[in-house]
Amino acid sequence: MTKCFEVTNRDGPARLGRLRLDETIETPAIISKDVIQSAGPIWAFSSIDEALERGRMLSEKSGKIFIGPHVAVPLHTEPPFAIPAIPAEGASGVVVHPLARDRPPASDVRVIGAAGSLRNPRELVGSILKIRNDTPPDSALYAPALATPANLALLIYLGVDLVDGTKAVVDGLLGRYHLRDGVWPLGDLRELPCRCPHCRSQEQSGPDPKLIAEHNLLKLEEELLLVREMIHAGTIREYVERQVRVSPEQTAALRLLDQEHEYLERRTPVHRRNVMYANTAESLQRVEVTRFANRVLDRYRAPESDVLLLLPCSARKPYSTSRSHRLFAMALGQSRRRLHELILTSPLALVPRELEEVYPAASYDVAVTGRWDLEERDWLTKCLDAYLARNPYKRIVAHLDGELREAVEDHGIDAVYTGGGTDGDSLARLKEAADEAVREARNLEGYQMQRFRALADYHFGRGASGALLEGDVRVKGRELQSAERRPLASLTPNGTIALSLDGARRLVPRGGYIVEIGDFLPRGDVLAPGVTGADEKIRPGDEVMVRGEVAFGVGKARMSGWEMVESTRGIAVELRHVEKV
Repeated sequence: MTKCFEVTNRDGPARLGRLRLDETIETPAIISKDVIQSAGPIWAFSSIDEALERGRMLSEKSGKIFIGPHVAVPLHTEPPFAIPAIPAEGASGVVVHPLARDRPPASDVRVIGAAGSLRNPRELVGSILKIRNDTPPDSALYAPALATPANLALLIYLGVDLVDGTKAVVDGLLGRYHLRDGVWPLGDLRELPCRCPHCRSQEQSGPDPKLIAEHNLLKLEEELLLVREMIHAGTIREYVERQVRVSPEQTAALRLLDQEHEYLERRTPVHRRNVMYANTAESLQRVEVTRFANRVLDRYRAPESDVLLLLPCSARKPYSTSRSHRLFAMALGQSRRRLHELILTSPLALVPRELEEVYPAASYDVAVTGRWDLEERDWLTKCLDAYLARNPYKRIVAHLDGELREAVEDHGIDAVYTGGGTDGDSLARLKEAADEAVREARNLEGYQMQRFRALADYHFGRGASGALLEGDVRVKGRELQSAERRPLASLTPNGTIALSLDGARRLVPRGGYIVEIGDFLPRGDVLAPGVTGADEKIRPGDEVMVRGEVAFGVGKARMSGWEMVESTRGIAVELRHVEKV
């Protein structure tokens, strides 16, 4: 059980938290030796018993991170044995070597052994992920002697909570000059590209290794403040995609991390407040992208329609608010009630009209050039093939132009291609093709009912719509009501469904997205210690149902289901409605 560390916010593996020592440290943080009480490696003692005795003496001093004696070995050497843990009154830390086989004891801080040697991208990613996966979600991860202004964002995104200034200071004393954009030998610089006090003082006196070290540390501190803001704003991924361009090794590390999809997906919220920018090739591998596509293909069920209309995306989101899509709707007229609309876009591939308000479909931006590279084409056509295999149509109309039309047509999609565009002739071709395609097609149910069906399946799993919309239900405004006119669910501005207690009861028998709590009636938010079980599929931001022996409620998850079960601190669910049962 951890006593002194608590996670307060999450953005993928990157986290904001609090480490309570003599003074509370907001994480991620740069720590110094002043906050660590370490017994050191056992090689400094004449015997293990002496090392343990020294550790017991230090463990009685509170207010710092106590680290007991440990086996210090090089990166590629497996520790020959483990040292027994020493209980500490305050915050405890344990050194964990990347090759260690045994699961380390519970502690507030896990220290990566031989971290300063993690220079190879594969070793860096593999070691941090191995230790992070074996670390309780409410323990901090400390990577000593590794951080620089250039790599700090990547380290935090990998899952590191604590770093130090060792490398920045040592490099400065050796004449290596650090900036966010990389490191330079001091002799290669004609002038110092910084106006900090440490650099200004060297304009007349010349280079001073001590001042270079102070400059390096200052730049590391500035980068930390920026990274914290990025996590708070939910934009750390975009920042990391930009920042890894500093070196090929960092770019390789991000690409290797993206291959660890489960590690990232388990820690990534289902929606954010900000716009998702897809500016790089790595954006195609983002969890938000793959999760949306997978849910469209696996959970979502298209309306029973005879006709599919393929449309291009628009710069403005949601698409239906854009000028182009309003013109498409006007051209389609009554035909729109008898066809299903599917928007093709990069990087999300496919966005059914009913899901256009779901994150990230409602809030993403991508560099528009009119060109579709091979990766984008392959991703789009694979998703389209899978979608059509699951949702067959008798006829397809494709109002596409340029390379998007080329990608779909060359792939062999049998459709009536109307050329795309929003001018009069283009819209006339769209209308003519749509009117002909729906001539004998059946009508679809009301669009708002379609949305509730789509969103229920998307958020709670395939088939959830059948349970939520069972019987005589109706839509009034943005609210789904039962036959007795009792609210079941409502549409939120961010594309999710907010359940009422009645709506939640309809979904409970299916299982899934349920948080089990103990024998108590919550008076506020549900804290992690009160959770006895939670669905593994739950992610931060998901709508969940809370069930206990004397309570039933609904709310938003603040952490993933597995974190709720394993954590000893923090808010698990923000309750919206709760009642005694």
